[in-house]
Order: sequence, then structure tokens, then C-alpha cells
Amino acid sequence: MIVVAKKDVVVPLVPAALSALLVVGGMTVFSACHQRPDGTWMQCHRCQNTVVASAAGLVVVFGAAGFVQNRAVRVALQALAIVVSVVVFFIPGIICPLCMMETMRCHTVFQPFVRIMSVLVSGSGIVALVKSLRKGKAA
Repeated sequence: MIVVAKKDVVVPLVPAALSALLVVGGMTVFSACHQRPDGTWMQCHRCQNTVVASAAGLVVVFGAAGFVQNRAVRVALQALAIVVSVVVFFIPGIICPLCMMETMRCHTVFQPFVRIMSVLVSGSGIVALVKSLRKGKAA
């Protein structure tokens, strides 16, 4: 039986937790523009769905990396997730178009939230990656 210290599991799971906050926030409080009265969606809704799906993938990859014992696999998963989190930063407004008016919810609420959260996710992912790399050298 392998005993893993709590701090060895907590640090790698921080980016997964922040990614989960991005999923929940992107779907609820910080969502893009609401549905139109006629039942259709603004073009930014597709962008919201892309961000939420990407963040859900980050939860899975960062979460898996937190429990993988093989150092090479853990580092590869963390590096992949960091790249994806950087891509998520560029989804609203650059990769995926938002509404034309700068005063709409997708520009004023959704885009800043996604940008801030993706920076936090990638930053904490980098910390977890560095910790994983150093842990391998110390052992």
C-alpha cells in the first residue's frame, strides 16, 4: 500500500478545483448572454459552451494528474492541461466570437471571468508542475 501525504495530493488538485469553479461559474453566475425571448441564443452561447467543456476537461486531466503515481505521466498530464488552460484564456472573443456590442453581458461579465480564472488555473498548474518536477529530483 502506498501512503501519499496530504500536501502531495492537495497542491496538484488546486488547478482541478479552480477549473471546477470555472465550469460552475461559466454556467451560472458568470454565464454569457441569456436566451432571447424567441428562444434562440446569441452567438456567445457557443463560446460559453466551449469554455465550459474545456474547463470540464481540465478538471478531469488535472484531477487525474493529482493521483497518478508515475512521474512522467503526471508531468505530461499537467503540461497538457496548462496548455489547454492558456487556450481557454483566448476562447472568448478571439477563438470564438462574442456579441457585437461591448456593453453586453458576454463582454462585461463572462469574458473577464474566464480570463481571470484561466490565469489562476494555469498559474496553479505551473506551480503543481514545478512541484512534480522537483519531487522527482529529490527522490
